[in-house]
Amino acid sequence: MLLKQAEGSSNDLKQLEDLRTEVSPEYRPKIDSQIARLRKGEAGEKTTAHFLNRELGASDRIGILHDLRLEVEGDVAQIDHLVIHRVQQAAWVLESKNYSGNLSCDEHGDWTIWYGKKPTPIASPVNQARRQIILLRRWLDKEDVTTIRTITPVVLISPTSSINRKNLPADAHVVKSDNFAQWWSKQAEQIGVKRALGMFGRHLANSMSSADLETIGHRLAGAHIPANRDWRARLGIPDSASVVQSDETPIREHHSHTPLKTIETVYGTVTISRLPDGRLALRNAPNEELISVVKTACKGRARWNPRFKNLVFDPSSFDEIREVLVRAT
Repeated sequence: MLLKQAEGSSNDLKQLEDLRTEVSPEYRPKIDSQIARLRKGEAGEKTTAHFLNRELGASDRIGILHDLRLEVEGDVAQIDHLVIHRVQQAAWVLESKNYSGNLSCDEHGDWTIWYGKKPTPIASPVNQARRQIILLRRWLDKEDVTTIRTITPVVLISPTSSINRKNLPADAHVVKSDNFAQWWSKQAEQIGVKRALGMFGRHLANSMSSADLETIGHRLAGAHIPANRDWRARLGIPDSASVVQSDETPIREHHSHTPLKTIETVYGTVTISRLPDGRLALRNAPNEELISVVKTACKGRARWNPRFKNLVFDPSSFDEIREVLVRAT
């Protein structure tokens, strides 16, 4: 039973892409790196969601929620995937990691991702999943939800990555995302009816109905609070880095068409092109004398677009701009 779909990173990506058009070039690699990380993470979570929905989504005994963000007294649980089994009154918090290298945990509990022979230390994904469980349990207690009795942390990794399990603790579950359904079935079999009776005793008769599961799922989904990230602040980009004024709308044209006109001046060449939306774009040779002439010609008539390093203006201003430029020939 699918109880909540994933929301994806579209809002964050749009904010980052807009920010990229607003800031000076030296800040763009940092933004591009964050965009790449978001897209990679989103791709991994989509793959995991696909496997979960396909393998478990049709059962009325199982509830699945993707991309669940809960706030509890100022603390936040960001749960990639939550699986609830109504008969076993159990849940699994799945932390999705789209690693493409080889994952290992040493005898001290320190984690490393290997790309070839290059090691990169990482925070423990198992501990991360455990922290989400603590906050989820706080939310359940606060909401007086007593029918979920056990919660197990699981780290899901990419089907193309690998894990060295030599020093992995017995209670640290790391599973490839395409194998989770099979792993989960074995876990369910191990619980069994007799073990369930031992675990739940008299409460087993009061296990959740399909309607109960749906109600809990809707309550969790209703408590979801989308993240509202200030990427400028998170990336440490100061307001002074903007090259477009805050009351202007960044220009988002993708390319220029074939040049309409080339104007030769004693300081260099100026090229005028038409953009897909009908506006005109001006580029000039990079020398100080010509830049000064172009600034004079375009002052109050054109706007600088930092992404494409050109000046954009309405066709109605063309004659005035050309007249100033021609005087410089």
